Amino acid sequence: MNLRIIRAKKIGLLTFVSLLILTANAQGASGYMKGQTASISMSGEALGSLESGAGQKISSATKSITLPLEQKVRKNESFQSSFNADITQFDWRGTTAAQGDYLWLSLPISYKQKRSRSNVFMLKAEPGLMTDGGNIGLEHIAINGSIIGRRLWKNGGFWQYGLTVDRAFGDYDVRPVIGMGFQASKRTWVELGFPKVHIKHQLSSGLASYFVIKPAGGVWKEEIKTDTATEEVNLHYSSWKMGLGADFHWRESMWLEAEFGQLRNRRIRASDATAVTIKGTPGQNRYWRIGASLKF
Repeated sequence: MNLRIIRAKKIGLLTFVSLLILTANAQGASGYMKGQTASISMSGEALGSLESGAGQKISSATKSITLPLEQKVRKNESFQSSFNADITQFDWRGTTAAQGDYLWLSLPISYKQKRSRSNVFMLKAEPGLMTDGGNIGLEHIAINGSIIGRRLWKNGGFWQYGLTVDRAFGDYDVRPVIGMGFQASKRTWVELGFPKVHIKHQLSSGLASYFVIKPAGGVWKEEIKTDTATEEVNLHYSSWKMGLGADFHWRESMWLEAEFGQLRNRRIRASDATAVTIKGTPGQNRYWRIGASLKF
């Protein structure tokens, strides 16, 4: 497929999704999607060196859009669905690998059921397409998912346990979920465990700060064309994000967010222009993220 056509399709996709978000804003104003959030964000990192492997320097950048679709709440159950689009770009200097625009188009779905006064069951699924914009087939379909149980405390905290499959680890292996959440003070909520740590402090009604540790990577299918063949290969990227951020209530339903921190334990595996697999171990690096959201 012609590169210019692919880029035009991606620009058209972003325009389409942006229009959908504007539509969601209008629906939110009328109360149709009360309790949901539409968001858009951009993130990037400094061009850093590699500790080992191919190439000299590497960086990445991602644009993300999330659009709420549906929400239903019953007595002891709730259901939410949304549309998500991520576009990731890599700059892997000294190689011919990871040169495309990598898309993750998905439909996150979550279901929660309160089974008793102190037990909650949560099911999350996120089917999606991982592609570089070339040919799309069944092999491009992937799914994130988790099954989690929570034991509620009388003071509002909880224990949680379960299993998860998440492309943010750079693969689709099954991993455990274990942790706890509690109100550390009147304004501070703490969640500790694996695979995510999140501590939020409410500075005022319109301003909150937070600290987060979580995996930040992905898996994509891409098409490599050589002189003799066209091959479908995988690109794997993994890292751990440790950062500080703030949420600021700007006006009406609009919130602004900024986050910065470090990326650690990074790995990348991809195929170069000759379809040969190469690997790299990027060093620790600084990252940033800015975004805006509409909370209905």
